[in-house]
Amino acid sequence: MRGAHHYTPLVHWQSWAVAARHLRVLLLNWHTALVPPIAEPVVLLLAFGVGLGSQMENFTWNGKPISYLAYLAPGILAYTSFMMAFFQSLFSAFMRMHYQRTWEGQLTTQIRLEHVIWGEAVWAASLATFYVVTMCFVLIGFGLGGMLALQWAWMPVAVPVLFLGSLAFAFVGLYFTATLPSMDHMGLPFFLVIMPIGFASGTYFPLPDLRWLHWLAEVNPLYHLAEGVRLLLIEGDFTSHLPKAMLACLGMLLVLVPIVRRKLRRRMFGDD
Repeated sequence: MRGAHHYTPLVHWQSWAVAARHLRVLLLNWHTALVPPIAEPVVLLLAFGVGLGSQMENFTWNGKPISYLAYLAPGILAYTSFMMAFFQSLFSAFMRMHYQRTWEGQLTTQIRLEHVIWGEAVWAASLATFYVVTMCFVLIGFGLGGMLALQWAWMPVAVPVLFLGSLAFAFVGLYFTATLPSMDHMGLPFFLVIMPIGFASGTYFPLPDLRWLHWLAEVNPLYHLAEGVRLLLIEGDFTSHLPKAMLACLGMLLVLVPIVRRKLRRRMFGDD
């Protein structure tokens, strides 16, 4: 099939070898690489879910009163999959490409640039999903402590969907890795991508009843991911939000994979 060569490297051993290399490096520095990203969402849950939530006695969602912690927790899972995959494929990948010259070393072996790209994306998505799974155990701890009640049996269903979202968001990060000229420009995607997508996703609060904002939310994959996981874990309902999120993420992959490949070839080799 025409264009399939953009996606077949996903199943090649070289792509997974790239991801495995990143895993080995992470395990050597696990105490500095793992603690901050895991601690951040836990702090958010404590500060916002428990601290701020204790001041929100009449919080409602979908016309029903619920605790703010119960509302926030599924959104944090979706936001973690988005943010961690994006930053890993942006900052870390840029460092490996531009400063550490890791990509150049890999390209002297049997690994091609397509394998490096997919290896970076798989690694970013896998690491983000690991953080999500860790957060799931943290939420279960909140549940055992009597602070949170969710439909725990649906969590294994949410994780693969969040992995797909992480993979799509990783290619968004790789797009900026391919286009930004230097580390000094890293603030641009934060303000152009992270903040608009995050604030229009309903992660931290229900969206106001504004038509234009809801229109934007309809084309925001993170909104459908957050709402879909929220409905799944709070009410046990597999709604249209999750299929919309999966279709949006697949669409992102179809569009971004060839674009990222072309831009990175131009950056690495000067190809047109």
